[in-house]
Amino acid sequence: MAKAWVKCLYCGEKFDRLSEPNIKIGRRYAHKKCYEAQDDKDIKAQQDKHNFFEYIKEIYGEDYNYISISKQAESFIKQYNFTYSGMLKSLKWWYEVKGNNKESANGRIGIIPYIYNDAKKYYYNLYLAQQRNKDIEGYKLEVKEIVIASPRVFIAPPKLFDLGGDD
Repeated sequence: MAKAWVKCLYCGEKFDRLSEPNIKIGRRYAHKKCYEAQDDKDIKAQQDKHNFFEYIKEIYGEDYNYISISKQAESFIKQYNFTYSGMLKSLKWWYEVKGNNKESANGRIGIIPYIYNDAKKYYYNLYLAQQRNKDIEGYKLEVKEIVIASPRVFIAPPKLFDLGGDD
């Protein structure tokens, strides 16, 4: 039997399309497992984009400018290799954790390139703290009650003064 060698669209590995399970995509082929993994990535990317725009809607209200924010987000993705989930976390860090004012943004997301790395550090440190503390189970904090006596109030004696009447 003849072999039909093709190159996987996703991983780039050559395989025989007649003997291995595969999916035809247009005029190309991919391993079935590579296609399913890519499909999962696409679903996650769509969900991240949806969550990003839901948060934008929550911040700026229902009448936000979808087109300008969408263009800004796409330019950040192309220019800086940002992701929708990263931009979402950056905005959450900026507005919720840092407590900055959203009115100064003028309904735009131009702050993201300036805060992205700081937000990334914050979430990375949060992840490291969770990893360090995940093994701690059954730890009970010992509460030791300390009684502190109330401080004594010093009352100054009344000042006596002389009216100059005694001889």
